[in-house]
Amino acid sequence: MSNSSTATILFVDDDPAMREVMALILGEEGFDVTTASDGVEALVELRRCTPDLIISDLHMPRMSGVEFLSVVRRRFPAIPAIAMSGAYDLCQSFAAGVMADAFYPKGQSHPDELMRRIRELMYKPLKRPTNYHPCQPPRVQTARYGHNAQGASCLLLTCTDCLRAFSVGNVSGTDNGELHAHCPSCRALVQFTCDVVPSVPVTEVMRAAQPEMQLGQVA
Repeated sequence: MSNSSTATILFVDDDPAMREVMALILGEEGFDVTTASDGVEALVELRRCTPDLIISDLHMPRMSGVEFLSVVRRRFPAIPAIAMSGAYDLCQSFAAGVMADAFYPKGQSHPDELMRRIRELMYKPLKRPTNYHPCQPPRVQTARYGHNAQGASCLLLTCTDCLRAFSVGNVSGTDNGELHAHCPSCRALVQFTCDVVPSVPVTEVMRAAQPEMQLGQVA
């Protein structure tokens, strides 16, 4: 539970009307509600504040609810999550397959049932392990040498927010030798260092990955 006396919920759905309605319903039930239009926007919200519970639609652009909830389970194992969708006619056991603690079918259940599940997940122990070490890439990574989809040499990083791998581009640096790159998916800033790759100078690897990237700039 958050430090505030008001429990917080992050509601994620690409339908503006659904976000508005659910924010109103949950707000009337006494919850402090934050909304996001897809998984990427929801990860931005998670940088600002950790909610007590997450409700996410499954079909969304940029990052689906399935991927988003998987990232949440790996990075924030103690946050309970409810998967919500109108595209599935499935039983409650489906929730486990999308890294959620409960499944709520849109248009098929009464809001009272959703509120019951919310309170049960918030105020009762979760029926799954939550004490494992969260997945968190190191604050400063060592870039990996690899190849992009076109077969060109490049440096690879793992985003600390969305956990997606990406090739290095638009690099900036600091006086202490650390390099910075933004994740192309969620725009999280990733710090990294670069070891010399055998037989391939680092500058050449970077040049192959992004000819116009600028090195040595102060962030």
